Amino acid sequence: MPYYESCKLRLHYVRRVAQPAASPDWLLFQHGIGGDVRQPGRFLVPEHTAVPLEELSILHADFRGHGQSDLGPVECLSIRTLARDLAALLDHLGVERAMVGGISMGAAAALRLAVQQPERCRALILCRPAWADGPMSAQARQALGLVAELLAAKDWRTSAAKALEESAILNAIEEVSPDAAKSIRGHIKSVLDHPQDRERAIARLRHLPLSRGLDGVGQALAAVQCPTLILAAEGDPVHPFEYAQQLAQSLPHCELVRIAPKSALDDRPHLQEVDRAIGEFLRRRCRSLRRG
Repeated sequence: MPYYESCKLRLHYVRRVAQPAASPDWLLFQHGIGGDVRQPGRFLVPEHTAVPLEELSILHADFRGHGQSDLGPVECLSIRTLARDLAALLDHLGVERAMVGGISMGAAAALRLAVQQPERCRALILCRPAWADGPMSAQARQALGLVAELLAAKDWRTSAAKALEESAILNAIEEVSPDAAKSIRGHIKSVLDHPQDRERAIARLRHLPLSRGLDGVGQALAAVQCPTLILAAEGDPVHPFEYAQQLAQSLPHCELVRIAPKSALDDRPHLQEVDRAIGEFLRRRCRSLRRG
């Protein structure tokens, strides 16, 4: 399995193209909080994007504290650090410039990388951003903070899931976005299925939702000159549409695409809709794909 180092931590990544072209176009596409490389691996399916993705070298990495990557000092868990880790991956592979993006927290880290090192980003793909110029939304912070505390309880195995179901914050989120509520439940389910991940889950849920996506929007984003695609749905308190609008208004070369709310019962239409939009964007922005 491929690994790289960032700040002396061993971090895991996967490369989806076994035999890439001699001079590939690189796309680094990242997962959200609590996920791993399998989450973005469900996206970018050639039949949905209608572009020859074999011409791309697609990368996904497990963020620190996720998947098969080390956690490191918990005080270093921040969007800024995650962006630095992505830059270290590009350095490890000798990639000077890449298209970068991701889902939720992955989008925040990709955007932060574009702000910190704009010369390295050929394009940005931000799917359902959950951070703008501050931390996550108040409802997201409250819900994920509650999950962290429930997992930290001595009787967490028997009490955490039940206490979450009885909480006012989960019920409030469920009323407007069943999929967002399902995602919050998923943090507890994941630890119940993999108890060895409990301490890492508590650490990331305590620190990352409070981390700032950016330190101010206007001036920081004015430096990002690469073309940007933002995909966002209305009615999701964890991924507020207003955050997507705020970013789109400040990025110089940005297109904001409204997508349908994600279903908690069947996410396949969501995956296909996102892939179609990304495919259209890539055809316009990627030379090798235009040849296809």
